[in-house]
Amino acid sequence: MVSPTGSTYKLIYFDARGVAEATRFIFAYAKVPFEDFRVPREDWPSLKEETPFGQLPVLEVDGKQIGQSAAFTRLLAKRFNLAGKDDIEQALVDAIVDFQKDIQAAMAIWWREEDKEKQTKLRDKFFRDDLHQYLVILERHLKDTEGSGQFFGAGGPTYADFSIACFFFTILKFYPAILDNFELLKMHVDRVHNLPGIREWVEKRPKTEM
Repeated sequence: MVSPTGSTYKLIYFDARGVAEATRFIFAYAKVPFEDFRVPREDWPSLKEETPFGQLPVLEVDGKQIGQSAAFTRLLAKRFNLAGKDDIEQALVDAIVDFQKDIQAAMAIWWREEDKEKQTKLRDKFFRDDLHQYLVILERHLKDTEGSGQFFGAGGPTYADFSIACFFFTILKFYPAILDNFELLKMHVDRVHNLPGIREWVEKRPKTEM
């Protein structure tokens, strides 16, 4: 689809929110049209070699494929003024997203464990001991922002807010109490999901588990 800037965008991913949803939020909030192409799982093996890194998601910009969601999400954030108001804020915003990846890496330790008994122990330890320290740090950063805890950047919403809100939206589906002691983070998730453009996208997007 052609955007007001003249570029065409096609986001290629599975039928899931996953790591592509923050990108969809960028398009929704910026009111930029894009093709939301969802690959059926059974078609993925035949398409895998056609992608830059043998992975999804992929973003096509004017027909040029860009792999790695972190790379193209930052590209779009810069194009649509959602990366931070200056270079310092951009670095601070990037740091929040990188910190989120630290949380996801810690989760992956138990998520990918094939031994069910061991997985349960690792998962329980993560939610009992490890996650709390991450949430304390995240909420502190949100509180310290010059916008009185509204967003992670003082200049308004950025792609970091979208990434964090999408991440916790999914986690809360499975563990609804994890933010009970982190009111700022809980309100942040709701605030982002009710931003103009994003609210409308959430209402109409395909319903998926992840």
